[in-house]
Amino acid sequence: MRQLFNLQWIIATIILSISLMSCEKDDNNKCNVSNPAEEIAWLKEAIDNVKQDEYSYYAMANYNGETVLYYVNCNPVVNYASFILNCNGDNLGDTNNLRDELTDITILWKHEESKCNL
Repeated sequence: MRQLFNLQWIIATIILSISLMSCEKDDNNKCNVSNPAEEIAWLKEAIDNVKQDEYSYYAMANYNGETVLYYVNCNPVVNYASFILNCNGDNLGDTNNLRDELTDITILWKHEESKCNL
């Protein structure tokens, strides 16, 4: 009976440890904030600069194990440059060149009446 209790204790400890690690990973996947569009100063300022543009949005993704953010303009007549930025706002490269390497893409912000097909 004592061995069964010890086994149950070990299993419970393993499950708890895995649960705690997965919660920590989720926090890291959002630049260690709950709302990146509001809590990351440089991103909030960038969004404020395009807030009136119905063709603009910001996305978050995973790139080489790191959370990244980037701007998109879906207006078919606009030619623009976009860069993959880490949580600190450091440029990691051109979005067009790195887009195929992005995973787990989510929309962080878009205009309420967005013209983009998301």
